[in-house]
Parts: sequence; structure tokens; C-alpha cells
Amino acid sequence: MAGAILADELARLGVAARVHSAGTHAVPGPPSPGATAALRARGLDLADHRSRRTQLEDLRAADLVLGMTRDHVVAARAAAPDRADRAFLPGELARLGAAVGPRRPDEPPADWVVRVARRRPDPPVPARPEDEVPDPAGGSDELYRATAERLAASLSRVARLLGGAPV
Repeated sequence: MAGAILADELARLGVAARVHSAGTHAVPGPPSPGATAALRARGLDLADHRSRRTQLEDLRAADLVLGMTRDHVVAARAAAPDRADRAFLPGELARLGAAVGPRRPDEPPADWVVRVARRRPDPPVPARPEDEVPDPAGGSDELYRATAERLAASLSRVARLLGGAPV
């Protein structure tokens, strides 16, 4: 859900970006009915989406890696320690990014992300527990909708900051 929401937010702002979605424990296949319904309610179509596992090449190539839980962020940082400063929780990136300010027009996105990472009070400990987004898998449609809303709140802020707008 996060990838589709972020891609939509960036596109609405006219920010050119490639957004890929992968998971640490993803089982290859179509999205869950709950995720499909929650995003359809937001006007987003997941018909072409297929779940896949995160690959090391994904982590190394990314300007930004968003994990939903601290375990995801820790796993990404451990797999690609040279890119550890590019892995965040959505809420953490929105919060710290707002403190740093939006990306400058001449600043590559990866440089802004690294600049935000320097604001972490304790770099080895990713974010705060309240920045996590629990997986709604197996939950009700209402839980999926609530998760989509929570993601949208953080990711719209992230998209504005990446696009150079204050939040």
C-alpha cells in the first residue's frame, strides 16, 4: 500500500520518481483483498501489483528505503550497511524531514535523505515505536482502511518535502 500511496502523492505534485515496492517477508503474488479495497477507496488501482521480496540490489540502488516497522528498517540497514542512512519509517522521515526542511531545488533526493538521517538522535536505533505502521494482514477491511489513512498522512508529508515544499 505504501508504494502506491507514495507514487500517487509524488505524481500529484509533479515530482518525477520511480517507486518500487518489496517486502522483507513478502510472498510473491497479488495484493490482499483488504489492501486492494482500501486503495480502491482512495482511487488507486493495485490490479498490476505483485508482491515480491526485497533484494540487495533494491537497497543499494534506492535513494530512499521505507520500512513499515523498525525490524524492516534494521533488516535493510543490516543488508546494505553502506546505505543505512537511507532507510526510514514513513513517520520518522516525515517528522525529521519537517525539522530539516524541504529538499532544495538543486539537491538530489538522496542527498536530502542523508541530510535528514543526520537528524537522528541515535543513528543505530531507528525511529520511535509510534512511527511504526503495523501490518494489517489478516485484519478487517476497516483495519486496512485505517492503515492506508495512516500511511497517506505520513507519505503526503514526505512527498511534499521531497518535492521541495514545506509541511
